[in-house]
Amino acid sequence: MAEWIYGIISVIVTATIIGITKVIDKIKFEELHGSQKILGIVAILTITSEIVYLSVAFGLLEFALETITSIGVGIVLLGVAFQNKLKNAIAGISIAINPRINLGDFIEVENVKGKIFQFGLTKTIIEVDDGTKVIIPNVKFDEEIIRIESNKKRKD
Repeated sequence: MAEWIYGIISVIVTATIIGITKVIDKIKFEELHGSQKILGIVAILTITSEIVYLSVAFGLLEFALETITSIGVGIVLLGVAFQNKLKNAIAGISIAINPRINLGDFIEVENVKGKIFQFGLTKTIIEVDDGTKVIIPNVKFDEEIIRIESNKKRKD
């Protein structure tokens, strides 16, 4: 009986997390292109965690332990293979929730100056003075010194 109660509580917590993420997406990321990707990743991770939890709680995974172990090893190998993409994705999530960096801000990265045009999960696109668009991997925001000039400050 306790497993059922924990299962119901777990489903409610998962629905709440997804709901909160959607509210944050509407409020904070209204102008952010690609924010649906972040919401999708959070939803997929949350739902996957929920499925694994419920399966373990109700003993549904006992027969498939070897398969799950093999999948885990495969995921680790893929993680190593796609290490740079994963770094960029994590940096992209960090940028998206950072209140100091917004669309329209002017930044300078590695002697390239421009206005932030679009945020993506793995890259940020800036527009330089001549209208050219430059793609910057999001990991640069964690590894480099970046000068940020707020769009609000520049308008004054």
